[in-house]
Amino acid sequence: MEDNVRPFPRATADEDVPNRTPPRDQAAEHAVLGSMVLSANVIPDVVEILEGREFYWPIHETIYKAIVGLATSGQPVDPITLADDLRRTGDLTRIGGPAYLHDLLNAVPSAANGPYYAEKIRDAYIRREVLRATADAETKLRSGEGELADVLDFVQEKINRAVEGTGPRTSSDTATGWTFSDLTPVLDGTHKPQQPTIGARDDGIGLFYPGRVNGIQGESEAGKSWVALVSCLVEMNRGNHVAYLDFEDSEAGVVSRLLLIGANPDDIARLFHYVRPGSTPTPVQLRQFIARIGDLGPSLIIVDGVTEAMVMMGLELKENTEIAKFGRMLLRPLADTGAAVVPLDHVVKSTESRGRYALGGVHKLNAVDGVQYMLEAVRPFGINTEGRSRLRVAKDRPAQIRRHALPGGRNPMHWFADLVIRSEGEEFAAAHLYPPVQHNDDPQETAAVKDKAAQEEADIKDREAAVLDVLAKATEPMSKNALEELIPGRASVTRRALTRLVHAGRVVTEQGPRKATLHRLPPTGGEKA
Repeated sequence: MEDNVRPFPRATADEDVPNRTPPRDQAAEHAVLGSMVLSANVIPDVVEILEGREFYWPIHETIYKAIVGLATSGQPVDPITLADDLRRTGDLTRIGGPAYLHDLLNAVPSAANGPYYAEKIRDAYIRREVLRATADAETKLRSGEGELADVLDFVQEKINRAVEGTGPRTSSDTATGWTFSDLTPVLDGTHKPQQPTIGARDDGIGLFYPGRVNGIQGESEAGKSWVALVSCLVEMNRGNHVAYLDFEDSEAGVVSRLLLIGANPDDIARLFHYVRPGSTPTPVQLRQFIARIGDLGPSLIIVDGVTEAMVMMGLELKENTEIAKFGRMLLRPLADTGAAVVPLDHVVKSTESRGRYALGGVHKLNAVDGVQYMLEAVRPFGINTEGRSRLRVAKDRPAQIRRHALPGGRNPMHWFADLVIRSEGEEFAAAHLYPPVQHNDDPQETAAVKDKAAQEEADIKDREAAVLDVLAKATEPMSKNALEELIPGRASVTRRALTRLVHAGRVVTEQGPRKATLHRLPPTGGEKA
């Protein structure tokens, strides 16, 4: 077993180093592997900490990757399935056979402590890497050659490289946020609030904050993807890379719309990075993917389809803890690359119960530390038509966008822009994000408002007739709740119809048991009140 280890620099005969045994923890490596076999619940937690290379003994890395492979493919993990998988790859004999796997199980004090053992393995790995990286630096220091400052820079660079890539798994205070902040810029007046510099309205005002989680929510076909693609086009025209994580459409649908609004094919090939996830990633795969995006340095990252993304990642849509986990797993790490992250999400159909929230509740809004928009459909989009949707500000954490919007009137959310897609056939469409200027001379919009008001009035009149019909057939006065239960349709319309009938004297009220308000028709000629 001691021969099957990773190579490590040994002390030379003239070095005054009594012990150059590399840091490692065989008991922890045994225990973490045994824990993963005994309890599938600890596997995701361990994978958050270890990638596999951290094991000192290579056979343990082989066993670890076999366990993760079984779990990722949805197969059960136990000594029998693990032995079969290792036999299939030709590794079973090399790792010591089935007997060695059973020895791992016997080495587990408590399977629940698997993540703790994983932390110990990771720490030993970092220690080894630092020692390995500073071997050359030690030679320079002993030789006395070169300027001391240069040697110290060399040593620091080596150490940084040794721990590079550990990311949030390191214990750095600055990485976790658990440290005191420097308040000097705020106190001396040099602090400047962050500005929305990503994407742009037609007048040049930016849409999204870089390095923050922003968002657009709206009903299906309201134009969320159109706003995202218009913003992508703006960024590509500036020479910036953009990434598009698509959980709803296809590359053909997305790219064809980019071309439709005037994107240059060469710019798309060079700057537009499209991803269509097809399966649930492991934590390691997700970290590697985010690192690849970070290497591109995009200014904008679109996540199209939050609901579908959460389902793919095995998360419950309406559980606040699961919503927060989705933000920690995907949205926040993407924002840490410096890009403006913009998830596109659905809202419930009912405008009365919607509020400012997407499907899943207020916790999604809490995760936004940039701007959150609500997109309202005004006119549908289509070929040879002019579609319009209204972009309203549901949340503006840095408070630099709402000042460029207009009050929403009866709507509590400020009006920031109008998305207008003017189709000129199947080959081209003009896309605009107009500033919020009242278009009182727009006959189509005025007609739409009048049509809506006329429909509401017709609905109330129909409901008045239904209320009168029910009361005419009733043998005794009825309460408001009883009328709402008997008459189909929205209760709010029934209440408005009933109120109008009472005010017009066509329905009278009287006090019932427990001070309840009852309703009946007024007496006709010859009847007693």
